[in-house]
Amino acid sequence: MATKHWKVLISRLGTSDSLYEGTVDAPTWPAALQATRSAIGEEGGVPDGASCNVSPDGVVTIHDSREQRRYRLAPAPAPSAPPGTKRPVPSRPEVEAATPAQARPAAVIEPIPARNPVPPSVSPSQGVANVPRPSGPPPTAIENKLILLATREEQPTGSSPLHFRERMYAVPIPIEAGTAEKLATKLLREAQEELRKQRGAKFVRIELFDHVWRSRPERPAVVRVEWKDWNKGIDIEFPLQDDTREEPRLSSVPPPATEDRLSVAFEACQDLLFLKNRAEALEFGVHLLEELVPAEATAAFLLDINTDEFRMVAARGTGAHARKGNAFPSSAGLLGAASALAEHAVLVLAHAQKDPRFRQDVDGVPGLDVRALLYRPLIHKGRLFGLLQLANGVGRGMFSEADCEVVDYVTQQLSAFVARGATPRAAG
Repeated sequence: MATKHWKVLISRLGTSDSLYEGTVDAPTWPAALQATRSAIGEEGGVPDGASCNVSPDGVVTIHDSREQRRYRLAPAPAPSAPPGTKRPVPSRPEVEAATPAQARPAAVIEPIPARNPVPPSVSPSQGVANVPRPSGPPPTAIENKLILLATREEQPTGSSPLHFRERMYAVPIPIEAGTAEKLATKLLREAQEELRKQRGAKFVRIELFDHVWRSRPERPAVVRVEWKDWNKGIDIEFPLQDDTREEPRLSSVPPPATEDRLSVAFEACQDLLFLKNRAEALEFGVHLLEELVPAEATAAFLLDINTDEFRMVAARGTGAHARKGNAFPSSAGLLGAASALAEHAVLVLAHAQKDPRFRQDVDGVPGLDVRALLYRPLIHKGRLFGLLQLANGVGRGMFSEADCEVVDYVTQQLSAFVARGATPRAAG
């Protein structure tokens, strides 16, 4: 694969403060990102939970809400040869033209001094050489093994003016995240072409899984790409990569202003229009809250009116895999106390275990010393559908009034969605 030249800029979200500027040679933008993060003393590629947008001109923008960073990777022309460098003469052998004295080493990392550099610095020789190369089969070989699992097509109606296309595929062989992203983007472009002559708003979603499933997947998708024609680029997520991380990543910066978080929540909740069921909606809500109100554990419960229990259908953070599917009596512990709250009310405790209503088997989290707890019931028009739970705010411990505002807004949107397809119980 040919190597490209990338210009990389890392800045603070919502400001013009530059944290890092530099260039890197890499075959793809994920490799360029990984090399850049290695150069500033970090590991990995796209940060967990970050949103990624790829514009038609190849510029990649990544927003990391947890660390309050913005990454921008743009294809750049290769640097020209320095003055005095002789070009190879056609009549001479190529080996002679590139003598050691004349050869110019490839520029791997060329940091430009910034106002707030991110320590520590790494020498250029440690750049792309340390970036692991994809070891899986090429995209063309994988494309021949694609299995279409599900498809969904919706035309504009009175309630939704969108042309919507959703396609889910399985690739039953090992696949690198970068290779999956390329293949999913190609499939998305094909769907875009199908809708090219259609008038009105268009929304396309493509998901690639690493296994074949029937009614519901065993694991999240390896990659999800989405295109909304009112946005400039496409959005890319790696759900499986995010799902394998149980321990929350500690943030080194304070959370953004309440107004900023509410603005992000408002825009993000528009995607509820395109989700199919309550489980998907609560998974979406838990993921969104993990970004906007970071906690060591976040979970969503639905009320089962047949058994009078709250069943956990979505969870992130510590103990997530062990907790999913657990059910608790609707009147037990602080969970039960929170279910009696009125709409917009939030139960917040700084020292939950000191409350006599606390029950470790109900309100506790496996592998976590629960201190602060936040509960918000899912209520719509006086009907109770479930609850949200956040345990131990990341970086600050206690949940603030601003956190409660954000949780309240997201819960309102989730409650309205769940109400459209559930049999509720009267609140209170």
